[in-house]
Amino acid sequence: MIKSEHNALSNPLYIFKIRNPQLFLMKFIYSICSMFMLFLFYSCASTKTVILLQDEKSDNEKANELVKTMRLQESQYKLQPSDRLGLNIFSLTDEKINFLKDPEMEVVLDNKGQVELPVIGFVTVSGLTIREAEQKLKTVTSEYLKSPSVSIKLLNYNVTVIGEVMNQGTFLSTEPRINILEAIGKAGGLTENANRENIRIVRSENNTAKIYTVNLLEDNALLSPNFFLQPNDVLLINPVRSQTQNQQKTATIGLVISVIGVITTMFWVISDINGN
Repeated sequence: MIKSEHNALSNPLYIFKIRNPQLFLMKFIYSICSMFMLFLFYSCASTKTVILLQDEKSDNEKANELVKTMRLQESQYKLQPSDRLGLNIFSLTDEKINFLKDPEMEVVLDNKGQVELPVIGFVTVSGLTIREAEQKLKTVTSEYLKSPSVSIKLLNYNVTVIGEVMNQGTFLSTEPRINILEAIGKAGGLTENANRENIRIVRSENNTAKIYTVNLLEDNALLSPNFFLQPNDVLLINPVRSQTQNQQKTATIGLVISVIGVITTMFWVISDINGN
């Protein structure tokens, strides 16, 4: 009798006259683990909303396997007023008559789309691609210089990336082409909350702002004419949902799971008491 009273005092489960405290404790632990797994299941995002450039065979891909071949629709940028150019004009002209002793120079297209060169004067290059402008300047300078070669660098190829990326900012491309993935890479990559399905590109064309969208969850994004960016494009990465919504969702799920846990525990306690 004394031993039984001692057990009742040392084990609080005896207070409720639970017939099998060990079994009840196992059920309680199992319930807590189940609720924890349920919380993780609902709080984790599906990989289908995270993996970039998916197709119907993405789940069956093997290492080093060629999945698909696509022809990219690269758009050639055409020069326009206010563009800054780095010109490098080299020739075999004798130094005594070479008016371009410093072959490297920086010029800006005026509002008529022209660049001004010493002695030669104004040359219109607006509406031309980089390669076309190089060829035109080579043809023009060949009338004054011996065997000239011309190379052009676009010095204002800036791309701005804002929103759900690790490092927002404006980045200068050293090459006359940059695509969406490269721009995102320069910004440190996307955050977990980034909306990969609706990437927005804000572009200024002829004093008009235009907005384009690209879905990076599909591999067909590589075929988009807007996959390659234009100078001064703004890449806008919106969140899937706001942080407030995420916090509210987590709090709601936690509350529901807590209520279920309490109800389940009470049900087991009452069942064991009634069993006695």
